[in-house]
Order: sequence, then C-alpha cells, then structure tokens
Amino acid sequence: MATDVAEFARQLKEEAIDAARAEAEKIAVDARAKADQITREARLSAQKLQEDTEREIARRIQRSEAELKLVARDLMLNVKRQIEQVAQDLLKQKTGELLSSEEVLKAAILELVRSQKTGKDWELALGPMVGEPLANAVVEDLFTSENAHMKLIDGFKKVGFQLKSTAGSEVIEVSDESLADAFRRLLSPELQKILDAKIEAAK
Repeated sequence: MATDVAEFARQLKEEAIDAARAEAEKIAVDARAKADQITREARLSAQKLQEDTEREIARRIQRSEAELKLVARDLMLNVKRQIEQVAQDLLKQKTGELLSSEEVLKAAILELVRSQKTGKDWELALGPMVGEPLANAVVEDLFTSENAHMKLIDGFKKVGFQLKSTAGSEVIEVSDESLADAFRRLLSPELQKILDAKIEAAK
C-alpha cells in the first residue's frame, strides 16, 4: 500500500512536471510567435515609415525646386525690368538731348513730312523747349522746298514734336518718351535672349 502511495505520488509529480514542462514550452512557443509577430510588425512599420519619409522628402524637394524656379523666374523678370528701365531712362535722356537740338529737330520734321503720302497740309506742335525762330524756320523750309503748308499749334508738353495731317487722322509723335519706348520694345526680346542664355549657362 505504501508502495502504491509512493508510486502514485511519483506519478503525480512526474505528471505535474510534464504538464509544467508542456505549459512552459507552449508559453515559450507562444512568446516566440508573439516576438516574431512583433518583429515583423516592427519591420513593416519601419519600412512603411521609411517609405513615407522618402516620399515626403521627395515631395518637399520637388516643391522646393518648383519654388526655387518661381523665385528664379521672378528674380530674372525683375532684373529684366530694371535693366529695361535703366536703358529706357538713358535712351530718354539721350533722345531728349537730341530732340533739343534745333538742327536735329528741324531735319527730323522735314524728313517726316517728305516721307509721308497723306498730303501737304500739316499741323505741327512743338515741345516747350523749342524756340519760335526754329518753328518759323521749319515752316518756311517746308513751304519753300516741299510746297507744304504747316500750321503751328500749341499743346505738346513733351520734348520733341507732334505732326498731324489735316487731310487725315494720321498723328506722328516724335518725343523722348516715344523714342525711348520704341527702343525699349526693340531691346526687350534681345535682352530676354541674353538672360535666358545666362540662366542656361549657370545650370
């Protein structure tokens, strides 16, 4: 009987140990599976984070490049405008000096009247810097050389002159402002080519 009790106790002990060992192994297996799952999830999360970060970096780089291009474009447009303004101011000053010369002004008026096909009767408005002797000389020369009739009128406030055909609606303005603006329009495309070439060379 004692042997049976001892055997029974031993079996219980072994069964308890086996059960504990099995439970421990199950816990270990479950822990390893859980650890593997956590590792996989962590790896996937890290990979996703890296991909998201790379996409965000690429997006920011793209946006920065687009913004830089806009800044560069605006800067070049501003430079172009400033150069055009400086050129126009210099041209206006130079043409103003030329149109203040009685010899240049007289030659320009005579040449324009000769080259026009709209008749022989004109109205001439001279700028405030032109004296009466020049105006009379122009009128006399036109009548003598071209049989053209010139009526002097007031109201032109710029440096230069304005011609108007009395036979039609043609009005010709030759002033420091109109000449400088015409030169600016001629200069603008060429200036753009130069700036574009500089930008391309800097890339």
